[in-house]
Amino acid sequence: MLNESLTLPSGLVVPNRIAKAAMTENLADADNQPTGRHERLYRRWAEGGSGLLVTGNLMVDRRYLERSRNIVADRHLDVVRLSRVRQAAGQVPMIAQLNHPGRQTNRFIARTPVAPSASGAVPMMGLFGKPRALTAEEIEAIVAGFGTASALCEQAGLDGVQVHAAHGYLLAQFLSPHVNRRTDRWGGDVAGRAHALLAAVRAARSATGDGFTVSVKLNSSDFRHGGFTEDDAEEVVRLLVDEGIDLIEVSGGTYESPALFGIGLEDAASKKEGSTKEGSTGEGPSTLKEAYFAAFAQRARRAAPGVPIMLTGGIRTRAAMEALLGGGAVDLIGLARPLAIDPDLPRALLAGSDGVDLPSYTLPTVAGMAGESEWYETQIRRLGAGRDVDPQLHAIRAASGFVTGELVRGLREQGARRRLADRP
Repeated sequence: MLNESLTLPSGLVVPNRIAKAAMTENLADADNQPTGRHERLYRRWAEGGSGLLVTGNLMVDRRYLERSRNIVADRHLDVVRLSRVRQAAGQVPMIAQLNHPGRQTNRFIARTPVAPSASGAVPMMGLFGKPRALTAEEIEAIVAGFGTASALCEQAGLDGVQVHAAHGYLLAQFLSPHVNRRTDRWGGDVAGRAHALLAAVRAARSATGDGFTVSVKLNSSDFRHGGFTEDDAEEVVRLLVDEGIDLIEVSGGTYESPALFGIGLEDAASKKEGSTKEGSTGEGPSTLKEAYFAAFAQRARRAAPGVPIMLTGGIRTRAAMEALLGGGAVDLIGLARPLAIDPDLPRALLAGSDGVDLPSYTLPTVAGMAGESEWYETQIRRLGAGRDVDPQLHAIRAASGFVTGELVRGLREQGARRRLADRP
């Protein structure tokens, strides 16, 4: 089944069922523009056999970045340079993930990040400041930014966009009652908390033409008490169906509860019968360690019977992929970190390979998660430079330059933002 094509409601044809999921690249220049490194990277991933490429998150507001050297898709975007990245991928479909990090903007980018409501700082090694609450007018401007970014991506020749509402970023913060305590139309019940996401989807749709894919990445759960739950997520899926969404990618977790790295899922499974982790594929113990969010994908399928579902998170073997596709709840298999160390993995899987073994070290703490993430981002930078990956690279070595690098790059980008602010 991995070799079968899939046609999305938008009409976009995905030639096989393996998608390269979004990973931050940090390869933009100091003006947050696409570079030749992006071109080399996406040419390499396209040659590797993926049926769909989802870019690392493009920011919709250059004042608030997920990391330094993100591409920013605002009025200053060099569309020609982004189009070169698209051209580098050849005939492989490519959609751009669009994002606003909200309170997950680190101190090197903005000392005071923003969030739906004023709340405590994200507790991660002191990297994040205490956020202030967005005004209603600011929320409207952010929503409009998703529309602007979508139009620019269409101009650059991309096949669609993915609105990022997972992993604790701004639209996911709106969905979470732990973070969103607003009492206006942007908060309250699930429908109110989903209003920002739905408005962003509408903005993307209205700014682009027929046949342009609009998709969403959604958490199955925040995996924390008082946060976004699977019941909430199922209701949001139904609301997205009403918006005519073309694809829903299921993931989970936040920086505070990093289930996207598989951390804490065993505890969640032991506490909640039928949890996202438990009974993931129905294929026995060997696959229970994979497909972190597969059980919720089944709920999403029931809530959205006509919308393709992409599942990302912990999927490593061909057997698990075939089981997920064969079970009918999943239409696309999302692979992220495996493609940072083996960009040719999709082609190998399509030819019958069993899967991939990731590095054997484990870093179970939040600080360790940051180091592990930096390890994979270092591999991505190597690919962008036209070099081979280095599986022997030690995680501590990869993480050691993170703080210094973010500080230096952040200062340079602050100067660039001031220069751009003076332009008409």
